[in-house]
This record gives sequence, structure tokens and C-alpha cells, in this order.
Amino acid sequence: MAIENLSEDLLMEILWRLPVKSLLQLKSVCKNWYALIQSPNFVYLHHDRAASIAAAENTDCLLVKRFLNGGEGGVTLSFVPNETPVEDIDISSTGLDIKHLQILGPCNGVVCLTRFSSSSPIVLCNPSIKEFRVLPEPSYKNDHMCNLGFGFDPYMNDYKVVRFAVMSTDLPIRHIDERVEMYDLSKDSWRELDAESPVVSGFTCFNDSYASWNGDFFWYAYHKHGGSPVIMAFRMSDEAFEEMPVPEVCLLDQHSEKKLFVLDNSLAMVIYPNWWSNPFVFLPEEFSLEKSFDIWVMNEEDVEVSWTKKFTIGPFQQLDWALGFRLNGEFLVESGYGQMMSYNLNTQERKEYQVHDQVQGWPPPPNIQVLPYTWSLVSVKRHN
Repeated sequence: MAIENLSEDLLMEILWRLPVKSLLQLKSVCKNWYALIQSPNFVYLHHDRAASIAAAENTDCLLVKRFLNGGEGGVTLSFVPNETPVEDIDISSTGLDIKHLQILGPCNGVVCLTRFSSSSPIVLCNPSIKEFRVLPEPSYKNDHMCNLGFGFDPYMNDYKVVRFAVMSTDLPIRHIDERVEMYDLSKDSWRELDAESPVVSGFTCFNDSYASWNGDFFWYAYHKHGGSPVIMAFRMSDEAFEEMPVPEVCLLDQHSEKKLFVLDNSLAMVIYPNWWSNPFVFLPEEFSLEKSFDIWVMNEEDVEVSWTKKFTIGPFQQLDWALGFRLNGEFLVESGYGQMMSYNLNTQERKEYQVHDQVQGWPPPPNIQVLPYTWSLVSVKRHN
């Protein structure tokens, strides 16, 4: 049977087993193939299958913000499937401040690139197919505090960016104005939400501890007055904020680092020492830079939320920052020289990654950022 005579179901069964790069080439074979590969159903099935295989066979890729020549040669995004980067992604055309770049996501292979400032552009990107969309400027620009969240609404089949900002005016009377805005990819525009901002309810959300999970976005936050920590969630489908409890240990320890990640499709928090955050801590001469990392996983049953400590990793020397988890559960951590190590939670096997061009030297390059990534055909040029 000639391949052009295959039924659409059989053709789809063949094509969705191919990698993204091959499919991009096959789109030019004929109009029928182009339409099939571009169809929302095919895009969804292809990514879903790729994610399942990546988790089962440890073939997921890492999307890494890394530094060239110790930070002096610039910054780039790279795909890192194994120990070394294999492909860089040029984002210079977006106008982003690349050195201070923050990556939100991914959601179905799409990431949001930003700097968490009023002057920085916000960019949706699918690095698999090297597509970028620079979002229109929000209507609320002159803010002095800005938080962003990125996610996916499965009911509307839409990618969304939520932004809540605070602006103060001094003349004629000092006034604080807060606003929550939502960007919808399907409409390519911002709109104001009625949702009450966490700022209004007295919370500060931190831009260095956040995670995308199941399409929603989560921040580690503190109450401004009592200082008590919470998880602040934004549900993309409901377009509303929600407070969630943190592990009880967070209520007792104010100086450790708390980082939100995703582990085995559950929201997770990694807690580890950060002695430098407390200037009143006395470190003796024999002090060791060993660190242990406690990994807590959230249990969500009906309306009840609880946390369970699943692992304690370490102690390790010269390992500074938790970076996240691969799809197979390997723990990723950054060393003192900006390099990366993975730790298998089951086998205790350790593996070094040559991320930056320069390993040694002082000062070390700034912190890297790492996201587990699955190749995707989702287009940000037009909404799928």
C-alpha cells in the first residue's frame, strides 16, 4: 500500500512516534500531512506520548540557562540531554535581559521568559521549534513590585500569564494601587481580573521560589505582618488565588532555603541550610560547608492538604543550591562553581554535568536555572 493511501488514523499512529525535528521536515511533504501534524489532537498526543516515554526511559531533556566563559561571554539557553549541552537557543531577538532571565514553566513544552520587572518584555517560547511570541505590554506599567505566573487552562485549552503589580503615587496624596491582570494566548491581549491580589490580602510572594504544576502556578509566600509562610496558588481555570499550608518545619525555621519544584507529578519543597541569610550566625573556624537537603512532597486529598518528608539527601560538600528534579526523579543541585550534579534518589548514584564553559575560577558564574523538558509541537505563533 502506498503511504499516501494510508488512513489518517494509521498515519497518525506512525507519525506521532517520530521526534519533533523529523515532523517539522515532514510538514512540507503535502497539505494533508501539514494539516495533521498541526492539528491540536496530534500535537497533544505527540507531547503526551513523549513525556510518558521520557519519564519511563530517562530520556527527558533539560532546558538550562547557562553562562559562557564564566559569565563574561554571555548567557544562553541550552538543551542538555546528558552530561553536556548539545544545542543553544538564540533569544537575543526578544529584547530580554538575558543575564537576569527567569524561566517559568514548562507547560506542554511552552515556557515563559521574563525578568520580573516592569521594564522587561514577557515572552512565550517553545524552544523545541524555536518559536517566540513577545507579549503586548500590560496596561499597568509603572509598578515597583511585580509577580508573574504562567500556566495552562485545560478547559479553555489556553495558555495564560497572570501578573499582579503594585504602584505607589506620591502626588498629591500617597496612594497604593494594586491590580491583577491576565494574558490569554488565544486573544493575545491583557485583561484585568476581579481576583484579590495576594498583596491586597497581606502576602509577599517570592520570585525565587515558585513552580508550575498541573497547569497552575505556585509561589512560596510570607504574610507581611505575622511573618507566617504559606503557599500561594493561582488556579488558571478558576482565575483565582488560593492559600495552601506549608510543611510545619517552615513555621519554625525562618532562615533555611525553601524551594518549590515538581517531583513525580506532585508539588514538592526542598528545604536546606542557608547560613549566609542570617548575619547573626557565628561560624567557627572548623565549620564545614556540608549541606543536607530535605525533600517534602504535598499530599492533596479532597480539600485537605498535608506534607510528608520523603527523603533526606546528604550531607554533601560544596553543593549550594537545589535546582529541581528530572522527570525520572533525579535530584539536581548546583555546586559552588556553578556546575550541576544529579543524584538518583533510589540508587544514590551521582553524575556531574559540564554546564558552563568554565568550571574553575573566581568569581564563580551566577546561579543557573534548570527545567525538565519534553519536546513539543505547540505553537505560540498561533494558538493550538
